[in-house]
Amino acid sequence: MPPTSKVDLYAAIRRDVRAGMSNRALQRKYGVGLRTVKAAAESVWPEPRKKMPPADLTAADQGNKFNSR
Repeated sequence: MPPTSKVDLYAAIRRDVRAGMSNRALQRKYGVGLRTVKAAAESVWPEPRKKMPPADLTAADQGNKFNSR
């Protein structure tokens, strides 16, 4: 059963790192990249999500090609 949250994913990766699995094997097993494997091995908690900047609604008012109907 795959981990249900990012905290569970990090815990599972750390457990497999301690068991001696390689980074490449962990990437394949969990479907994540090298940065995620390294971050999970170094830290107990994942980084919090970044806040998105507010949307610029002035472009929508100008009728750009992506927002025209």
